[in-house]
Amino acid sequence: MKTMTAAFAGVLTLAALTAQAQEIDAEIDVNGDGFYSFPELGVALPDLTAEDFTAMDTTGDGLLDAAEVMAAQEAGLMPADE
Repeated sequence: MKTMTAAFAGVLTLAALTAQAQEIDAEIDVNGDGFYSFPELGVALPDLTAEDFTAMDTTGDGLLDAAEVMAAQEAGLMPADE
C-alpha cells in the first residue's frame, strides 16, 4: 500500500510540475493576471473564435490558465509557440 501511495503522490507531483512548466506569456496577458482572456488571446490569434476559446476553457471561468493552455496546445487547438 505504501508503494502505491508513493507512486500516486509522484504522479500528482509530476502533473503539478508539468502544469507549472507552461507559463503565461506576458505579451499576451496584458493585464498581468496570469490568465488569458478571449480578447487578449484574440489579439495573438486573430482567427480564434469564441467557440474555440470555450472549448479550451475547460473550467468554464472565461479565462485560460497555464494548464488549459498546455492542454489546448497538446490537443492542437492552439499553436505551441503561443
